[in-house]
Amino acid sequence: MPSQMLTSSVEQELGRKVEELGRELDEAHRREAATAEVLRVISRSVGEAKPVFDIIAGSALGLVNAQYVGVVLYDGEVLHLAALHNSNPEAAEAIRRSFPRQPDDSSSVGRAFRFRGPVQIPDVLEDPTYEPELRNLGFRSILSVPMLRNSAPIGAIAVSRDQPGQFSEKQIALLQTFADQAVIAIENTRLLSELRDSLQQQTATADVLKAISRSALDLQAVLNALVSSASQLCEAPMVAIHVQRDATLPGRARHGFSAKVVEELSKIGQVWGRGSLAGRTITEGKPVHIPDVEADPEYTFHDFTRITGARSMLGVPLLRDGRPNGLLSLYRTRVAPFTPRQVELMATFADQAVIAIENVRLFEEIAQKSRELEIASQHKSQFVANMSHELRTPLAAILGYAELMQEGFYGPLGQKSLDALTRICSNGKHLLGLINTVLDIAKIESGQFALNMVEYAIESVVETVRSATESLAQNKKLALKSEVAKSLPIGLGDEQRLTQVLLNLVGNAIKFTDAGEVRITAGAANGHFAVSVNDTGPGIPADECERVFEKFRQVDSSNARARGGTGLGLAIAREIVEMHGGRIWVESTMGQGSTFRMELPVRAATR
Repeated sequence: MPSQMLTSSVEQELGRKVEELGRELDEAHRREAATAEVLRVISRSVGEAKPVFDIIAGSALGLVNAQYVGVVLYDGEVLHLAALHNSNPEAAEAIRRSFPRQPDDSSSVGRAFRFRGPVQIPDVLEDPTYEPELRNLGFRSILSVPMLRNSAPIGAIAVSRDQPGQFSEKQIALLQTFADQAVIAIENTRLLSELRDSLQQQTATADVLKAISRSALDLQAVLNALVSSASQLCEAPMVAIHVQRDATLPGRARHGFSAKVVEELSKIGQVWGRGSLAGRTITEGKPVHIPDVEADPEYTFHDFTRITGARSMLGVPLLRDGRPNGLLSLYRTRVAPFTPRQVELMATFADQAVIAIENVRLFEEIAQKSRELEIASQHKSQFVANMSHELRTPLAAILGYAELMQEGFYGPLGQKSLDALTRICSNGKHLLGLINTVLDIAKIESGQFALNMVEYAIESVVETVRSATESLAQNKKLALKSEVAKSLPIGLGDEQRLTQVLLNLVGNAIKFTDAGEVRITAGAANGHFAVSVNDTGPGIPADECERVFEKFRQVDSSNARARGGTGLGLAIAREIVEMHGGRIWVESTMGQGSTFRMELPVRAATR
């Protein structure tokens, strides 16, 4: 009999332990399932924490055998209710009404924040510091676990029961796991929100920069894009940009201001100093944030708030050379302070507005200067043309009389007189050439330079130039050679001007070559004449090869002055060649001479 009783007792004990182990395994499976479900919701709800809070609250309700589960978030100042599961609707409503609230010792959450760990209240009726208004809601014991990010509280999970007593270590650990998972969800949401804000801000900034680049001269379009983007990014119904002129701030761009509001604002004056957003921003020269104008003791511009309904305000100065030149202002019709990130972004927008305004100012200045320079250039060109004509008339008479005297029209002259007349004619023709060159430049600059298109033979142009410069080459003991391909096509162009170009190139080659030869070559290929002038002179530095075609540009000014020249011949030559649709360039190696080349369409069409 005793052995039978002992066997029965052992069997009962084993059965009890098996049953207890089964309950523990079942509870463990439920905890694992709940944790897995929370993780699944976190993975599916990236960027949205509310579904995670709801699944945490619902899971905790059954796993800790609680009547109330709440998830609260902390914004750095007050607590906000994020999720609530409660079997008692009246108690749930009373709890909702108690938020937002301060995280103080009158609640278990406030104590969990202070201790940075789980806090239990075994019986709220026995706790003298617990909030009296929440004592008679039907729950007795409370457990709160904080959500910590970098050891700083950002929220908490609180559970309660309708019976007094302690929560088990396993229940505390489970709630701590839920709190850690909630932190993951909050952090995911925060990071994604920051990424979205950053991308949105970058997109908005890029749009503004695009507007500036596309509408460099349309200031209004740029400012309109700025105020529209500012309103969207900062959730500000009303945005304005004002630019200071004298003692006023006329509006340049507005967003969200109705025609009636604008009309009413035009009837009231501006309050300066610290009494208004504009006055305070201009005075301080830095961003001014007024969270609530009705709570700001210095704000006195009540006519503005009466008309617009503005409560929260942000003003950012438009700074030029460190001094305010206007402001960007944003207004909300509710008390909703602007964030530091929004203030920083609006400072960037203000800088863009200053750039746009400055761009337009500079463009207007440049346009005005260009108009003035154009008028001055026209006057100068007209003066040069008039003076050239006035100089050519008496010079032609001087040359005419000198030639008549050389021919003995006025009687025989001695050898000395004839030599003097020869020098007069030579220098007079040189002066006439200079005057003609200056007149050509004047015509080019005034747009009066035109080509006389006729058919011509390139062989004839080369021979004319060779004959005209042969004596110059002989005087310097230089060989002047020409090589012209056979059967060249008949060209269409200004023969006289092309002869002028080639004459200038050959004349320069002879002028700057002291020994050796000057060679002229001409050919045709692919519908173009190819003409070159090669010399054995000193050569041209590589960095000067392009600049020699600039007006008044000479490679060696001291040497050029000794040899004569204005520095205009090559500039005119390039203009004539390009007017024919061709191009001219130089190839040179120092100490090995230079080759000037030009390529001309056989049948040129004036540009």
